[in-house]
Amino acid sequence: MKFFNQYKWLVPLLSFTAVVLLMRMVHTRSFNFFFIPWNLFLAGMPLIFSYWISKVEEKTTAWGLFFLWLLFFPNAMYIVTDMFHLGESNSVPKWFDLLLLFSAAINGVIMGLSSLHNIEQFLKKNITVKLVPVVVFSLLLLCGYGIYLGRYMRWNSWDIFTQPFGLLMNIAHDIKHPLRKTDSWMLSGLFATWLFILYRYATQVFAKKQAQEIV
Repeated sequence: MKFFNQYKWLVPLLSFTAVVLLMRMVHTRSFNFFFIPWNLFLAGMPLIFSYWISKVEEKTTAWGLFFLWLLFFPNAMYIVTDMFHLGESNSVPKWFDLLLLFSAAINGVIMGLSSLHNIEQFLKKNITVKLVPVVVFSLLLLCGYGIYLGRYMRWNSWDIFTQPFGLLMNIAHDIKHPLRKTDSWMLSGLFATWLFILYRYATQVFAKKQAQEIV
């Protein structure tokens, strides 16, 4: 209940996407875009894990939740790549699918950055403060690489438990042959840079608003 009260502002955003998806399903009588609710569910998991981290006091448990957060964090940003599905169907106007996919992507990014804010507060309590921005950017680099693994290599977050050998072999191959995987490094770097700029801008605006309210 406390989680819902803290993030109830997400309800209108998620509800809008759900209504638009329902309209599409009714109109087309198909479940073509039914991957959106599942992807949004996965995008919400990092926010849940980061919220729990802020509530636990035992450090071992907190770092365990941090590992789970890191594992699922790319899912929040992965939804941006669902825009690739635009134009796959002519059963509805392209602008309608654009709105649907864009709203879902924005929801994922918002939930992801909100979870990152919780993680940053956690890091400030457990590592040198000066290192926090470097760690945050590094986490976003890993997020970008996770997006690549999900979109192009078709790996999922839970494969670290169900197919760890195959996943680790894939990662080892990318590291061993970096020049053969330039797209993966470019995707990781550009996504990380974009998200870092967006995150820093959003946190600065939020901080200024809080300061004005206190005054």
